Amino acid sequence: MRTPRAPRETRSPGLEPLAVLPVFVTLTGKRAVLAGANGGAAWKVKLLAAAGAHVDVFAPAPTDEMRGAPAEAVAGTVVLHEREWSPADLAGAAFAIAAFEDEGECECFVGAARAAGAIVNAIDRPHLCDVSFGAIVNRSPLVVGISTEGAVPVFGQTVRARIEAMLPAGFKTWVAAARDWRAEVSARYHVFGERRAFWERFTDLAFANPERAPVRADLDALIAESDAAPTGGSVVLVGAGPGDAELLTLKALRALRSA
Repeated sequence: MRTPRAPRETRSPGLEPLAVLPVFVTLTGKRAVLAGANGGAAWKVKLLAAAGAHVDVFAPAPTDEMRGAPAEAVAGTVVLHEREWSPADLAGAAFAIAAFEDEGECECFVGAARAAGAIVNAIDRPHLCDVSFGAIVNRSPLVVGISTEGAVPVFGQTVRARIEAMLPAGFKTWVAAARDWRAEVSARYHVFGERRAFWERFTDLAFANPERAPVRADLDALIAESDAAPTGGSVVLVGAGPGDAELLTLKALRALRSA
């Protein structure tokens, strides 16, 4: 006698444990404070400014690289104060970085920064950090962050180099265009499935033309193609055969994920 068969819901295995939570912090127009001037301080100041922050640096004896940071700010601003910091300097700060050689001074700054409500990073002292900096692949507004939780930074840097080689620099213009077009697309397509199909077509076009900037004609063509597409269900055949699953195309992978 056969056991009756019934359909069963399949569930994804879920997340594996995470050493850190990867998050992205918006600092545009917000105030950040860095105190001290140890080895990595100038680079952290430039990163904060690149994210659009207004950065106040307090260092009684800044390095030459730190002195040059205000002129190298590409998005926000950097103001160098050649004096010791005080707790009052942290008022209104959204982000704070301690860059001291002395552990006691670092702990004092971290405590004052947290009391002021700031997110805190302490250079070379992970036990005092709320957040840490990883390796970055910058195709902004497409940004990839890589962390090894400080275990082996060189490994993270190598991963970054490989990802950079895989991501054409032109992707930044496509992601920027998607940001600009998103409101118009959302207003036109109210159903989630229609919006998803539009952005899948957009992604296919971006991958086919990574080295040129998208133009309004691309948006019009994508809208026309989306409007002409069947509104009912669809069937996608993904050939697998006896081959290696690693050889699936990106289009096949997206079809499987959206099924």
